[in-house]
Amino acid sequence: MIYSKSSIKNIAESIGIPKLKDGITTAMAQDVEYRLHEIITEAMKFMRHSKRTKLTVADINSALRVRNIEPMYGFEAGRPIKFHKAASVIEDIYYVEDEEIDLSTILEEPLPNVPLEVVYTAHWLAVEGVQPRIQQNPIPLDADTEENGPAAKKIAKSQHKNQDGVDTIPLVKHVLSKELQLYFECITGSLQSTDPIVRSTALESISVDAGIHQLVTYFVQYVAVTVKNNLHNLDTLRTALAVARAIRRNPNLFVEPYMHQLIPSLLTCLVSKRLCEEYTEDHWSLRNGAAEQIADICRNYGHSYHTLQSRIARTLLRAFLDPTKPLTTHYGAIVGLTKLGASTAKVLILPNIKAYMTLLSTEMEKTNPQLAHEGKHCQEALLDALRVIAREESAASEGGWLEPAKLNSVQKSKLSTVVGEPMAGVVFAEKDGGEIVAGVLAISKNDKTPANTS
Repeated sequence: MIYSKSSIKNIAESIGIPKLKDGITTAMAQDVEYRLHEIITEAMKFMRHSKRTKLTVADINSALRVRNIEPMYGFEAGRPIKFHKAASVIEDIYYVEDEEIDLSTILEEPLPNVPLEVVYTAHWLAVEGVQPRIQQNPIPLDADTEENGPAAKKIAKSQHKNQDGVDTIPLVKHVLSKELQLYFECITGSLQSTDPIVRSTALESISVDAGIHQLVTYFVQYVAVTVKNNLHNLDTLRTALAVARAIRRNPNLFVEPYMHQLIPSLLTCLVSKRLCEEYTEDHWSLRNGAAEQIADICRNYGHSYHTLQSRIARTLLRAFLDPTKPLTTHYGAIVGLTKLGASTAKVLILPNIKAYMTLLSTEMEKTNPQLAHEGKHCQEALLDALRVIAREESAASEGGWLEPAKLNSVQKSKLSTVVGEPMAGVVFAEKDGGEIVAGVLAISKNDKTPANTS
């Protein structure tokens, strides 16, 4: 027997039952052995289900709970049990030493540091099947490359530890197939070609191909680098904008996560001080194209980025109202605000036209052909903004149409109070001046009409 009769007698004497008969001790030892065998067998089930080969105290306690027996307290799975031998004449006796703990010493110890609060952060695990190169994601395994050999893994493991000895996950390397690398090199080379047919073919490929979703981030980076390094090369900037437009028009690509990287390049092309070598070059059409793309992004992705349009409008308004900015920047800001819609132009452009025309007239009076040329385009941009505002006001009126105002001195005086005398003269010189006057004055009249409180 595993459990001897003498052990049964010792336990019986410890609880006040002396002189236990041999038949009783034999029966009790056999029963204890059977009970121990049952509990150990049950505990081994928990061990196997936990995918372990070592029996722990937790497994024994789980087996006791299953049989509605109170678990054993005072034993830990992580701390080995040490048995000490007690001196005895009859037989060897072993016991577990209980450590005495001084409560006063524990109370006098300083309190431990306050644990950090539990926080949750979100990150992209995969975008269109591609794992982003961020620190939170694991390193992709590629068994076919030598970089993942035993020596390389050993070096990488040593490099993952910083100066404090803390393990850190390095940035994930984005691996492209050879076909995609060749495609990207071919497309970027074609975009730099002087042949317009080659460039248009490359742009068409970007806008329709379905298997290039892994290259979206590379094309966005290509646009950013091209705009940054070629601010005075008009043709290259047009190509960069065309690439941005082609990426967004491809129905097979999910470009929404990359809008925050694309918009700064578009804003640069819209409000940059200089986009060409000579001021007579047509950089105005480039600014118009950038404004159209920004407005298109706000319309298509405004539901996902609720503050996108307001942030862009705020940026353009600051550029428009800053007197230290050049007229080219003012032009881009006016066009950008106008493209965002009639409501934006009505709230942000119309109230500031009168003050801005004072600054613009002062600049245009200088004997500088460049300022005169740029000032004329700013006037045309403001005129287009007024057309958009008047058209929207006419559509919102009763009957969906406003009768054009008569172009006389009275109407000109009323218009001058809203947009300033210089701008009123520009409006009156246009063929559709009556429609613009009717729309602007209707807005002014509605703003002055007191609310009905009945």
